[in-house]
Amino acid sequence: MTTPTPARRIVEAFGDCEALAAMYTDDITWRLNHSLPPNIAGPHVGKNAVTGFNDAVFNKIYDNDSLRVVIHDEIGNEESSVVRFDMHAKSRRGMSYDVEYVLFAKTRDGLVCEVVELLDSQASTEQHQGNVVGVAPGA
Repeated sequence: MTTPTPARRIVEAFGDCEALAAMYTDDITWRLNHSLPPNIAGPHVGKNAVTGFNDAVFNKIYDNDSLRVVIHDEIGNEESSVVRFDMHAKSRRGMSYDVEYVLFAKTRDGLVCEVVELLDSQASTEQHQGNVVGVAPGA
């Protein structure tokens, strides 16, 4: 078995904010689709900002006991990698969440220095409102 790429390790640590923080450089940048509100899209710059963002996502938006990811594709190496995955969870408001993502990660000196997370933002927004939009067949 090959070693998981940094992008995969990030996604597999979703929900574990301490494990995520241990992967980051002090000057990490994390951003999402530019079409999302600035407090979500970022860019979130610096370890404190990114860990604060992670905490808000995984401890205030989603029920971590329900969170799981399914990796579909993984490409890259220790310096630059990407994964395509589905995230399944329940929101803290009890809504089902099943959205496809792509996450890019770059590293420096063995730590993640940049993350770009892309998702179906319409499906995400609609599902947080309780509307079943953009759910892949069989999800």
